[in-house]
Amino acid sequence: MENEKSNSLDSEKRKNKLEKYDARGVQTLFRTLSKNHYNLLKMVDNKARIILTVNSIISSLLLGVLFVKPGKKGFEIGLGIQILVVCSMLSMVFAIFSMLPHKYFGRDFKKSGYKGTLYAVNFTSQSLQEFKEEFDRIMEKGQNIYDEMIDDLYFLGKIIARKQRLLLLSTAVFIIGLISTIIYSLVTGVVAFS
Repeated sequence: MENEKSNSLDSEKRKNKLEKYDARGVQTLFRTLSKNHYNLLKMVDNKARIILTVNSIISSLLLGVLFVKPGKKGFEIGLGIQILVVCSMLSMVFAIFSMLPHKYFGRDFKKSGYKGTLYAVNFTSQSLQEFKEEFDRIMEKGQNIYDEMIDDLYFLGKIIARKQRLLLLSTAVFIIGLISTIIYSLVTGVVAFS
């Protein structure tokens, strides 16, 4: 009987502890999410850089061979090579777009009324006095700080998702160009320039 009471009290204490607001846990949550967002942004930029490097090497080699190829007065490019060069260039454009510095934008951002005070690009248009007033408003209540951080994380997540879609599109265009060139070369038997 006593054993059941102590188990019941222990489970009650655990339940109360779990339902209680944990300031350290919240701070850890925000720190972890901020670090994850930063790492995701860094990964997107690194992947875009790799795509740019690979595509620029391929494009440089293919276009360079045209100008070095002896015995040709005109520059003729086979269809397979044209596809690969065009897809490489398009892939580079999407990769560059994914690397552009981010800024909060879009319908969700405008509808929310969020000013993006925590992000440097958004507050540089404010005067020092406006910036101080905005920070005073944020620091007025503890919950305002958390609300601001939540909004910031939300819109940063949206930007990361947009950058990842552009990176995916860049990769898809490159893969389509590469596969198309390989298929064209295998079907026609043309591997080199015309």
